[in-house]
Amino acid sequence: MNPWLSRLRRLGWRLRRRLPFPLKFTAREWRTLLERLPVVVYQALADEQGSTIFAAGAVEEVLGYTPLEWTARPGAWYKALHPDDRRWVMRRLHRMRADESTELVYRIRHRAGEWRWIRDTVTLFETARGRRFYLGVMTDISHERELEQATRESKVFLDELVRSGPWVFYRLEGPCQEVRYLSPNAETLLGLAAAKAVGQTPEELVERVHPDDRGLFRRHFALLRQAGGDQTRVRFRVGSGEYHWLALHGRKATEHPEVYLGYLMDVEEKARRELQIRQDAARQRALYDLGRAAWVVTQPERFYDKVIEVLNRILRPEFVSILKFEGEDRGLRVIASKNVPVGAVFGLENSQAGYTYRQDEPVASYSLENERRFPVPEQLIEWGIKSTLSVPIPGESAPFGVLGVGFKSTQRLDDSAVRFVQQVAQFMGQVLRYRKVVDDLEHKAYHDDLTGLPNRRALYRHLSSVLSDPQASGAVVFLDLVDFGEINDTWGHETGDRLLRLLAVRLRQTEENRAWVARWGGDEFVVVMRTSEPGELLRRLQDRISEPIALQDQKIQLGARAGMVRFREFGSEAETLLRRADMALALAKEQRIQVYEYEAGMLERAAERRARVEALRRALEEDGELFLHLQPVVSTDAQTVIAAEALLRWRDPRTGELVSPGEFVPLAERYGFASRLDVKALRMGIDIGRRWLERWGEDAPRLSVNVSPESILDPAFVHDLKELLRETRYPPARLMLEITERVIADVERTRKPLERLRSLGLRVAVDDFGTGYSSLAYLAYLNVDVLKVDRAFIKDIGRNRRTEAVLRSIFALGKNLGLPVIAEGVERSEQLDWLRRAGCTSAQGYHVGRPMDARAFEAWWSQRG
Repeated sequence: MNPWLSRLRRLGWRLRRRLPFPLKFTAREWRTLLERLPVVVYQALADEQGSTIFAAGAVEEVLGYTPLEWTARPGAWYKALHPDDRRWVMRRLHRMRADESTELVYRIRHRAGEWRWIRDTVTLFETARGRRFYLGVMTDISHERELEQATRESKVFLDELVRSGPWVFYRLEGPCQEVRYLSPNAETLLGLAAAKAVGQTPEELVERVHPDDRGLFRRHFALLRQAGGDQTRVRFRVGSGEYHWLALHGRKATEHPEVYLGYLMDVEEKARRELQIRQDAARQRALYDLGRAAWVVTQPERFYDKVIEVLNRILRPEFVSILKFEGEDRGLRVIASKNVPVGAVFGLENSQAGYTYRQDEPVASYSLENERRFPVPEQLIEWGIKSTLSVPIPGESAPFGVLGVGFKSTQRLDDSAVRFVQQVAQFMGQVLRYRKVVDDLEHKAYHDDLTGLPNRRALYRHLSSVLSDPQASGAVVFLDLVDFGEINDTWGHETGDRLLRLLAVRLRQTEENRAWVARWGGDEFVVVMRTSEPGELLRRLQDRISEPIALQDQKIQLGARAGMVRFREFGSEAETLLRRADMALALAKEQRIQVYEYEAGMLERAAERRARVEALRRALEEDGELFLHLQPVVSTDAQTVIAAEALLRWRDPRTGELVSPGEFVPLAERYGFASRLDVKALRMGIDIGRRWLERWGEDAPRLSVNVSPESILDPAFVHDLKELLRETRYPPARLMLEITERVIADVERTRKPLERLRSLGLRVAVDDFGTGYSSLAYLAYLNVDVLKVDRAFIKDIGRNRRTEAVLRSIFALGKNLGLPVIAEGVERSEQLDWLRRAGCTSAQGYHVGRPMDARAFEAWWSQRG
């Protein structure tokens, strides 16, 4: 038994008395539990370093080591602890008393080098002899911590956006327009406590409005309800007791008819000059427009255009530029502009933009010709720029870039104009930072972590968008990589993940305009094709997938099977098309073909197939529906019966028809109960064999049974067969399992399973020998007992001399290896005579004897004496 399994079971015994239910697991259940634990279960000594003596579960995923590697490293856990966490964690552990449990959250270094956040639930146990040890469960919570950090950053950003603006946001609800939200800066700007204002209506606030403006105030909120929006100005008594002019802006929410959104802004200026008031109102409206655009526009270029439009409307400069910092060596590059070439670069040491970036504060130059603080690029003079203003655009830790305006005349901008440009730049910085947080979260939500491809959520959104266009034509394709599991088994999951990432890059670069690729999960992908010829596009895509990938000094070649369904013709909804493409893929895999395209009638056939699968499942539990026919195997010389091949038959109780094994056996393999079907056939065959032994003794024919490839590779099948032989006491030497050459020729996969089967004492035959494989090397490495030549060779006897030459070679090969050879499909006496002369010792086929039920076989046997 696995030593780790034994140790885990001993720990279970220790915990049994503490659990409210009995802890009784079989060895197989313990093994399954050990392999599938999503956490790390460990036992450690209560010493100075918490030495781990046992670990199980997701050790490799969480820590990067196998359980053996982790427990074999002295002080592995203590050394992997983060230096900032090591002291307090050990202090907490040393303070624990016997039977006390605690939960610790700390950082630990993964084998790859990164730090992982761990939640560790620890219990201290003490034996009767005073030996103390910890029993704990470690859970990787790194992803949770990342999400918490992103959420905190988003909240800080939004709070900063509300606090830093010169506006008070509000939200009104209901027919009376009660205040449901007022931004916290209302008390600073208006002298109105936000908490007290919640629940009040505009009418309850009207006493703070100047008597001459109360009609306008009431009309404003009436127009919100009737017309959907309004903006006006009223005088409002602020905290100082003075009346200030307020600009009121509001609108009715589109989605909710009784919800109103807006903001209040103090537009009072000391000079109270009407011109200044109009200028400020225009600037605030421009900022409002910019803010609204920030939430509506999703493309950065359109947002930059909106910024330039706002600056042009308010300041009317001849030149506007938005510059992005590209690095110390590359300086600042123009990414959007008015009358400045996009892509132009300005250095950090020889331009006003660079000087502004380094000073991180607004820089105004009212006469570039007389500027001495920084070098003036010659192109600015050539363009005719006389005066400029540049302000930094805030970033996370350093400015994002610089926002600049230029004039062809010498202008001295007042403080309010400088503040306006600063506000635009600050708002740009806030929006860009917020957009980055939102884009990062959205990317995580709609993209696969491993490959970077769109995930299922993105697939449904994209496909629904495509289908909303009534003119769209194309197809949905499900792709499944062929035998990708073997790559994981052979090269490891890390290599498999690298292959998937490389393949994702290749898929993204193939037909980008017409093929949109998403990862469905595992080794399955979905392609949305927008073309009138999806079949041709799919062929090129499969050719691209099959191109070798260089990895670890090896060239690995992948293949993909596909299920395809066309738009409109077989569905106009995303869920329907995906389900039908998946159905087509299942048939492509079942029939082992490259592409299967969905066609009319497939739903009905799929429903019939599902009904047949359920009927077959029930047949495994019932007696009589599944039964055996037996076909004799005779010696070619005396034609004495030496064996009988048990052939499984099934009569569908729904229709009463006899279902071909070529139909129901693949169904059992596809739906995962082929092993149960084989065990059922073996049990029925052994029951017949026991009856023959009792009747005829050692002269009774031996028994051979066909088994599925899935059964051979299933350890549970070997266990069930061993129990069946023990239970029935049937001599295993009288039983032979027939396995197709397609499976048995895969030496690496079948060597150990065959050794386990032959260790039971039974014999193994290679069925369908000579078909599909040019290499016979496996015969030198696998211990098999009999070769059964495929009927495709036998039918050409007397008609094709090349086939006869191949058969003589097979017989000679069997003789040299000491392996009996059985010829299948013998249907004419001439074939049997030729086989006898060619040296074949055994034969089977309709000429020898047709398959028959057990009673008919026994009668046939008795007649032959």
